Amino acid sequence: MRIHAHFFCLWALSLAALAWWLAQMAPWGAMVRLGAGLAAAALWLGWAGWRIWRWRRDGAARELLLPGLLALPQGWRGGRATVVELESPRGAYVAAEDGMLRAMVPTPALLERAVAELVAWRRGSPPDALALRLEAAAECGEPAWLGRLQAWRQAIADVERRLACRLPVYLLVGFPAPARCSGVGGTLGVVLQGSPCASLRQWREWLDDWRSRMELQPPVLGDEDARARFDLRLRAGAVGGWLGAQVLPALLQGATPAPATGLQGIALLPTQGKDAALSPWGRCRQALSGLTVRSLNIGKSEREGVSRSWLFGLEPGGCLPAAWRLALSLWLLACLTALAAFAASAWSNRALLERLSANVAHYRSLPAERDAERRQALRVLERDARELQSHADLGVPLRLGFGFYRAQPWRERIARLIADYRPPAAAPTSVLLDSLSLFDSGKAVLRVGAEMALKPALAALALYPERNVLVAGHTDSVGQSEANQRLSLERAAAVRDWLTQATGLPLTRFAIQGYGATRPLASNDDVEGRARNRRVEITLLPTLPVK
Repeated sequence: MRIHAHFFCLWALSLAALAWWLAQMAPWGAMVRLGAGLAAAALWLGWAGWRIWRWRRDGAARELLLPGLLALPQGWRGGRATVVELESPRGAYVAAEDGMLRAMVPTPALLERAVAELVAWRRGSPPDALALRLEAAAECGEPAWLGRLQAWRQAIADVERRLACRLPVYLLVGFPAPARCSGVGGTLGVVLQGSPCASLRQWREWLDDWRSRMELQPPVLGDEDARARFDLRLRAGAVGGWLGAQVLPALLQGATPAPATGLQGIALLPTQGKDAALSPWGRCRQALSGLTVRSLNIGKSEREGVSRSWLFGLEPGGCLPAAWRLALSLWLLACLTALAAFAASAWSNRALLERLSANVAHYRSLPAERDAERRQALRVLERDARELQSHADLGVPLRLGFGFYRAQPWRERIARLIADYRPPAAAPTSVLLDSLSLFDSGKAVLRVGAEMALKPALAALALYPERNVLVAGHTDSVGQSEANQRLSLERAAAVRDWLTQATGLPLTRFAIQGYGATRPLASNDDVEGRARNRRVEITLLPTLPVK
């Protein structure tokens, strides 16, 4: 099992960043943050377990055609030009270099298996190109190489049917060139690049047109570089004729039941090798020119892989070192953490300002008559003031920082509201009502319009609705004492009955008493004194504590 150190480093750091964000920045309650942390930890652990299981499965001992895939970094799975090079002389293997991934397959029978392993490793992505290597100077009979081409054609068709897609196929034709031509091999480049739907006739026209544009004038005597270039182009032109005459018909038409290959490009690769008269290319040149081809043994064959210049527009991906990939991942993690912190800070500051604004607006909306509610709202403002004062004294908390804090002006506004509060004046616990404003002389029935005189009593009851009420009637000393006693009691009862109807309080909250002339406020010897003594006194009794 291969364990990537950068994976565990990122996993631990991301979990630590999430824990820090939940503890310091999350604008939620404690229980919500705890639940979110536990859920995130469970997801993190599940993902890590799944990755470790995948590593164990991939690293298990099994028979693979391309075992080199397991040794490649995870970054090679996608985003890089992947070329399957067919007919490799060294067996099936994988090479990754210069940002390009190559898988070499030696025989048509192994093509489907190799492509299946490659597609599975790349998570379902097919290869970007199939490069069919041909050696023009290989010594073999015509039936042998013709049968090999048809076998490759059938194998490619099977792979395309399995993948349900059309794969781009390229011909990479190697032909022998003398050693003096090695310095000018790059002058050939890509010979042709067509389309997958091109017919054999179109490819032949393109090859003929290319051959006609080849510069085949003999070089000046003594110019070795020009002679080498002339020799190279002459050989390339002969290879083009051989392709149009024998190779392309085997791939694009014929009696084989396999569909035509989607040929997309042809490249000629000058290589050092053996030039044999018995090769298909040699026989084709001899048939076309009528000249005997002399065998040329240049040296040991060197079959190089597909170079970047033959990728036909496929851009190989870059491969960053592990340290750079780790640094990039850490930078992305830091950016995501910073964005999450900024978002949480903005959210928390917005919630703070909305709460302060709502508390101030609620306090200002309460009238002075509702002093109990005003005092409750004032306590909320005092708590907000202590919180803002702690921000000023100890510093703004991290969850409100990052430049989003805008609550400083609210501290002064709330302080002014608290300082300007004045409790309302205490309501009187006793109300004196003139009897003449309530009753006719000698009567105990409320006269019309007496409600206006009783309004002070209603106001006192509204301020102290929880208290009991004593209604006492008083008279002057004129008349018999028994009559005055009875009249004062009847007047107290009349006032009590009106108050119960006006306030909705039960009769059990009221007590009545008739004192007659026994409790004068002034002397009964003059008119003014007697007027003051004729009264109804309403007293709010204090609530007794519960023992």
